[in-house]
Amino acid sequence: MLFAQRIKIAREEKGLLQKQLASALDIDVPMYCRIERGDRQAKREQVIQLSRIFNIEQDELLSLWTVSYTHLRAHET
Repeated sequence: MLFAQRIKIAREEKGLLQKQLASALDIDVPMYCRIERGDRQAKREQVIQLSRIFNIEQDELLSLWTVSYTHLRAHET
């Protein structure tokens, strides 16, 4: 499972809106949507915030984020 998939599932399980998470991360909704689709990489600090919001182990989410970041960068070249 990739980072984007994990945070989307976690958001849906918590019953949260993308708008609420964007606000919690202090970013606009389109930016959060791109992160959740895997089109944009979240910042490390945002990943840590999301782990707290979703009550997911920080190491788990950071590992997924690292793998996803590598995957995203490979498609940019």
